[in-house]
Amino acid sequence: MAEKTALTLEEVVSQRFVREIALAPDGQRVAMVVQSFRAREDDRVEHLYLAPVTPDGPGELHQLTRGVGHDGSPAWSPDGRQLAFLSTRPDDLEVAAAKPADEGEGAEADDRAQVWVLDMALGGEARQITRRPEGVEAFQWSPTGEEMVIASRAPTPAQVAYLKAIRDKKHPAPLVLNRVQHKFDGAGYLDDVQTHLFVVEVATRQERPLTGGPASERHPEWSPDGQSILFASNRTGDPDNNARVDLWIVAADGTGVRRLTRGDVGASGARFSPDGRQVAFITGRHPENSYEVSHVAVVSVADATAVDDLSACIGVGWSTVGGVVPDGLEGQDPVGAARVYPVPLGATTMRILTEGIPGPVAGSLRWVDDEHLWAVAADHGQWRVLAVSAVDARWQFIAPRERLGSVMALDWAAGTGVMVWDRADTAAEVWRVTDAGEAARLTAVHDPWLARHQVSIPHWIQFESPAAGTDRVEGLVFFPPGLTPADASRLPLLLSIHGGPMAFDAPTFGFDEQYWAARGYLVLQVNYHGSTSYGEAFCRSIQGDWGWREHADVMAGVDFVVDKGWADPARLYCTGFSQGGIMTNWAVGHTDRFRAAVSEHGMWDYVTAYGTDDCHLWWQDDLGVPWQNQATYRRVAPESGVEAIHTPLLILAGELDWRCPLTQSEQLYLSLKKRGVPTELVVYPGEHHAITKPKRWRDRLERLDAWLARYGGIPAPAGGEADRASS
Repeated sequence: MAEKTALTLEEVVSQRFVREIALAPDGQRVAMVVQSFRAREDDRVEHLYLAPVTPDGPGELHQLTRGVGHDGSPAWSPDGRQLAFLSTRPDDLEVAAAKPADEGEGAEADDRAQVWVLDMALGGEARQITRRPEGVEAFQWSPTGEEMVIASRAPTPAQVAYLKAIRDKKHPAPLVLNRVQHKFDGAGYLDDVQTHLFVVEVATRQERPLTGGPASERHPEWSPDGQSILFASNRTGDPDNNARVDLWIVAADGTGVRRLTRGDVGASGARFSPDGRQVAFITGRHPENSYEVSHVAVVSVADATAVDDLSACIGVGWSTVGGVVPDGLEGQDPVGAARVYPVPLGATTMRILTEGIPGPVAGSLRWVDDEHLWAVAADHGQWRVLAVSAVDARWQFIAPRERLGSVMALDWAAGTGVMVWDRADTAAEVWRVTDAGEAARLTAVHDPWLARHQVSIPHWIQFESPAAGTDRVEGLVFFPPGLTPADASRLPLLLSIHGGPMAFDAPTFGFDEQYWAARGYLVLQVNYHGSTSYGEAFCRSIQGDWGWREHADVMAGVDFVVDKGWADPARLYCTGFSQGGIMTNWAVGHTDRFRAAVSEHGMWDYVTAYGTDDCHLWWQDDLGVPWQNQATYRRVAPESGVEAIHTPLLILAGELDWRCPLTQSEQLYLSLKKRGVPTELVVYPGEHHAITKPKRWRDRLERLDAWLARYGGIPAPAGGEADRASS
């Protein structure tokens, strides 16, 4: 066997990622999405793969699709004969030939996804089922397999004309915005087109509308008896100003609608029980509050109430819809006054099944039988498989048993459970899992890649923090491959701060931390206050009072690894993306201990962020609105420490980032330039709040490498583009 080598930047484009999974109805095969890079084209592709569910280790992986588009959302037909999926590939010849002659290209969205079906018995090319001008958001097979229900944007004739005009490549028309949520990162400026449900006959492709009107209906779920369809919809009439998503049931023939929840939930992931009598879903107690734990809840279908006219049911069920912040609040609480959310007239008759859970339930909700469910939920720095009883509301985490990795997806069929388990030593693979928590690997997607390289297995640490009170804070330490805690001595430290802040670092395989460890850095990740999975109080502690607690936590982590002798106190460095970039900006304004730092896609001035980013509800719930609470906005923003910044700071930003807008990085950059602090600003054209291009991924790591090396870090590899650009 060839000797393993340290990870290098050349390996960025050779990575693959296992994403979604779908278990066949008989539990014998699992379909999955595998994402990979195309280096020459500098893009990503997603293909479908198939693996057997065997009791004796990984079986042979079979690639099902090979196009240049994006294939995802695999779903088996009830008999297991067909596998449907969403794809952005070009129309097949049969569907293209049926395209209306007067259908303009300008009415089509870029990369629109359609439903395609593979015959898993006879094989052959995939057959296209839909051709919606705006694509398909979601779909589900009917219990008979003869129909599908789809969710798709359905513009009116006037909206079709508007979309065609603004999408004209030569002479685009002006954008006309009238929504409160007028923009969203990655989606651009938002229009007011609604998403509705349609039933499609698989054999003929004929479709009929199921819903319509002035609100959107999403996430359809067919009842087990095939007589009705569950869906989620915000029908407050003001969906941009709240997160009230209710559950509704419509007859499969469109003849009647029933309301299942009462305006007090933010429902997602809803699923009928196998007998059709109950619906399980995920919701927080206060939908607009992102710091609260989300739970598994159940409602009885028998409690649903009839609705005469779904289109007329806008604003019905609330005494106040809210949305408008009142003026003239002198002497009042500006935060409380700005929480102008809907006031429901009634309360949903539901049972919360996960009282006391340490972290939010994320999704993959699956009924195991009529009385028990599985889901993925957060538990002290991991996503784990959660088993829940719908009878007595007891819950327990069942897998993984060890504190290594996180569960990223889950499915269940025919008494068999499968999960995507992302571990630092194997990366994300598909595993079979039992109700006793026993796990067996079914795929070996990354084995050839990992066989060539050394990897770092993270080490959990726990320490006290001045901000923790009775809590202890946890973190992860990645040592250079081959080193143990006993061997490590005075290594250069890279503090890598996670985003969110309502998120956490888990012991998964991440290229960045593996690369820095391979370069010889000690990498520290801290699950600071505000991180999820450590209880709701731990997360909520930072609400409306950002900065100092998180900073105290990460610096306590730095002190811990320095006191252990692992880190060199003279060579400390800091970086982070998104909220991690915000906390990096805060750190350099509140300590001089770092020799250099790198802020990626962060924020600086919260007053000017309001209205230019896409998070107005978050600001409103935490801080009120800036014209009524400007002093607090200024106090908790990183700009509050501007005159204390002396640390050399590299700033990276996306041109079209609307989560943490480019203007934030520009303000920070110019503030430091005016004060004579060493700084550079790197703007990635066309990029949003994400790392989408493999060349950009490599470029940013090269630039970080060169920046740290310039200020006493490990010498950067010679010859890189960033090395030359920074010289």
